[in-house]
Formats: sequence, C-alpha cells, structure tokens
Amino acid sequence: MKLTTMKWATPTLFVAAVLAVSACADPVHPNTTGDCPPGTSGGEGGAPSATTVASTVASSTASTGTGESVTPGGLTTGKDGNTFDHFNDPGASGQKDPFEILKERAQEGPPEVRSRLHSCTKIPYASLGTFLTSRGVNLNAASSPGAPKTAGELYKTGTDALGVARFDAREGETYFHTTAGATKLFDIFVQAAPEIIANIQNVEDCKLNGTSKPMFDATTGACIYESLSCIMARPATDDDMALCNLMLAQAAKGNQADLTTKRNITVAAFLSAANTCE
Repeated sequence: MKLTTMKWATPTLFVAAVLAVSACADPVHPNTTGDCPPGTSGGEGGAPSATTVASTVASSTASTGTGESVTPGGLTTGKDGNTFDHFNDPGASGQKDPFEILKERAQEGPPEVRSRLHSCTKIPYASLGTFLTSRGVNLNAASSPGAPKTAGELYKTGTDALGVARFDAREGETYFHTTAGATKLFDIFVQAAPEIIANIQNVEDCKLNGTSKPMFDATTGACIYESLSCIMARPATDDDMALCNLMLAQAAKGNQADLTTKRNITVAAFLSAANTCE
C-alpha cells in the first residue's frame, strides 16, 4: 500500500510544484501569500523580465564568477588560464574538417593498407602459446646456465609485457600492440625459429594429406612453399617466396654458421610479419 501511495504521490507533488512556480512568475495574478522566492511576482521586486533573464544567462556564460572570461571549448583567460570549458553540445568539440580527414586517409595509404592499420589487433596470449606449440616449439624447454632464455621461457615470463589479463585488478587483456609487447613478441619468435625449423616437418598442423615438408630444401637450400605457408598460417605468395630466398642469399657462401643465422632470422621475420599485420 505504501509503494502504491508513493507511486501516485510523486507525480502529484511534481504538478503542485510546477503550479506554484507558475503562480509566482505570473504578473497578471500575483501571489500575495509571501511564500514566493525574491525576484518573483509574489516576492520582492516582481517577476523578472525577459531582458533580465537573458542578461543573467549571458553573464554566467561569459564569466566563471571569479572574474575569468570563458571561451566555450577552450581555456579560461583568468588568473591561471588552465580551466577547460566544455561545449554544451558533446558533439561540437574536437570535430575535424572532412577534407582534413580525407588528407589523413590519403597519407595512410590505399584502403587495404588503412584497414590493416586500424583493425589489426595483437594475437592473444593464450593463442600465441597454442600457435607456437602447433609449430613445434616446446614451451617447457629450459635454457642452459648462462645461455639465452628459450622461447618458452620468454613466453612464460613475458606476461606483463604481452598484456595478459589481471583479473585481481579487474583488467582485461590488452588487444593492441605496445612497444614492450611487440619487442617481447619479436624476441620470442627469434628464439622459436630454430625449434620451428627443426620440428616443422613433424608437426600435425603442417601436414597435408598426412605428409609434411622441411622448412628448407635439403639440396638447394631454398624456402619450401608448404612450410612457409604453414608458419604464416596463410598461403605464401610469389613475393613471399622471392623475399624468403633473397634473405637466405645474404648468407656468406660456405659459412654454415652464417647460413643458420640467416635461416633463423628469415623464419622469425615471417612469423613477426604474419602476426603483427606488417
């Protein structure tokens, strides 16, 4: 019963308040009870004129009340000049000229480039671990004393840089690359490259009709299409193949150590490009 009474009483009180204000502001039928606020027809000085109201609004718009003049959407010009006065229209502040936006889009490149620039997100932490494992990386491998950390160790100790969710702080995983995150990702790919080269021929995800191929041809040393496609998770193009072989050609002739290094760098470069929208 109390809830029902309040439900009907609230609109009634509101209507009564509106009528009371209207009576106080009515110059034809002034309120003489003495309960109107000053400046209205029932109080002191009568009803405010339209000129007075307009003047008051203009005054409050042009001043902060402390002698500071305000420019809507800008800083005050008073004592400190560090108070931002927002536009009343939320959509009015910060709008760019359409032609300026068009110039920015033109500088970013054609649509296929712009779409990758604005829509590409980083690979989620869990997905990165799954991908590395599926390409032959042992995330539980430990490094020897004094040796660089393995890809698995970098992956497991790089959670903060890679933007992993912190549920205790109610923070979700970041969906964009940071400088620290991208650097850590590149480090992981560099360390993972030797494992991928050694194991890619045996991983199930890189087999086609039950068979798979090595990363590089045993006779010519050239990049193999199927394996390059597998590490990028998309079909390799002619340009991909040409670039892959060009990078290998930079190795010093007859220097097996330099060739191994170039192979590792090549695989890491393609892994990075495929997973950072480059």
